[in-house]
Amino acid sequence: MPSIAIAILLTRFITAWLLGIQSSDPAPAPAPALAPDDEQATEQSTAPADAPKQPERVHLIVDRFHEIGGHIEDEDKNLLTIRDPNGKVHSYPKSRLIRIVRLLEVDEPRTGMVELRDNTILRGLLIKDDFDEVVIEIEGVRARLPRSSVYSAQFDLTLTEKLARFKEMIEPTQYLRRFELARWLFDEEAYALAKVELESLIADSQMPEAIALLKFVDAQIALESKRPSEVTDAGTDGGDAEAEERSGTVDLKDLLPNEILSARDVNLIRVYEIDFSRPPKLFVSPDSIRSILETYGDSNLIPADSVGRTKLFRADPLDIVQLLFELKARDLYDQIEVQSEPHALNLFRQRVHDAWLIPNCATSRCHGGLQAGRFFLHRRNSRSERVRYTNFLILDRWDLGTRPLLDFDDPTNSLIVQYALPRNEARFPHPEVKGWRPVFTKSNQRLLKDTIGWLERMYQPRPRYPVSFEPPVLDAPDEPVEEPVDPAARRPR
Repeated sequence: MPSIAIAILLTRFITAWLLGIQSSDPAPAPAPALAPDDEQATEQSTAPADAPKQPERVHLIVDRFHEIGGHIEDEDKNLLTIRDPNGKVHSYPKSRLIRIVRLLEVDEPRTGMVELRDNTILRGLLIKDDFDEVVIEIEGVRARLPRSSVYSAQFDLTLTEKLARFKEMIEPTQYLRRFELARWLFDEEAYALAKVELESLIADSQMPEAIALLKFVDAQIALESKRPSEVTDAGTDGGDAEAEERSGTVDLKDLLPNEILSARDVNLIRVYEIDFSRPPKLFVSPDSIRSILETYGDSNLIPADSVGRTKLFRADPLDIVQLLFELKARDLYDQIEVQSEPHALNLFRQRVHDAWLIPNCATSRCHGGLQAGRFFLHRRNSRSERVRYTNFLILDRWDLGTRPLLDFDDPTNSLIVQYALPRNEARFPHPEVKGWRPVFTKSNQRLLKDTIGWLERMYQPRPRYPVSFEPPVLDAPDEPVEEPVDPAARRPR
């Protein structure tokens, strides 16, 4: 027994002695001598660390009557703690929250969408996603949406993000799907990414289609890698270089039509499509009003007295436009500056051109490529106003003696509608073409409704735009013959 007691006392003594050592402040050891490289490493290691990352911002819908925003202080799978803008801390069980909205950090404007609480989706340029409001720019107009009307905002996926998601859904042995992925990258002009996918696919499968496409991809990469300084100016001593340049790889884009409308042409088309019930933003300069007075001053529509004429300089631009239309002063229409898109043309952009015409009909394998035939659409820079209006004019002027692509008197029978329907539902089915697929399927009836709605809202009677332009034709393949339609006489605006 005494030995056991002695052992216990000894153990306690040793433990206390060790704790005393750990709690004491040892004298600092002298620093070892450092070589020059070691001194530099020490300076780098003692440099201040990066500023701490800003806590994530959230907006919480707690219940029907209570919402709050703030920065996340702590979060686990069950509990969320935030600090509101006033500095007060709040904790909530996640299971009791109706919705956790994680706000975006918008360092610079970026395309995206806003989901409103009435289930409306707005698309545009996201400017701000804050505790009290969301700011989105749509068609050049900024809308400030109170947080109480918004559920959430989301950025559009970048091409790299889309690629990562697509690759997650494709197995290595699905060679055809891998080729379609590479083809999509080629269509998106992401040639370096397409090259990586094609080289990997060829190594695994030796697919002939992939080998052929890789040649085009390499040609595009080689072309884009050239610098302006590498091209010898005409008229200088560089005949051999010029000959080599002419004999080099042909750019596929050079084989496609590249003539598009000018900015003046775009403005003229906008003038002819002005809807006075829903007018766009207009501007008429004082010089333009002077031109009206000088050219049409003897008309009964122009005030004869100086007071009345002076009032024209202060008149609403819409009234000046109405006056020009009544004067039929087409020579002065280009002096009307239409600063925003007329309603019908805005519908064309959103619900036809960008929604399904470019993604489905203007691909490089269809009407946007070398096999486009008599109906070619520009897909390069398709978001550009000049390209979009060029495509619209191609649709408007397409005429081969068959039915019109755009039948404004009977929109349902427009070939642009009929060719997008399943063949068993169309009165005028799309010709048999490899790879063609209908657009207006049962799951896409909204696109059909929007397209017909756009045609119905275009100006009637249809004007003939004073724009010099002929739709491009690449070749002339045989097309099905249909009953020619005698177009109704249309009075120009």
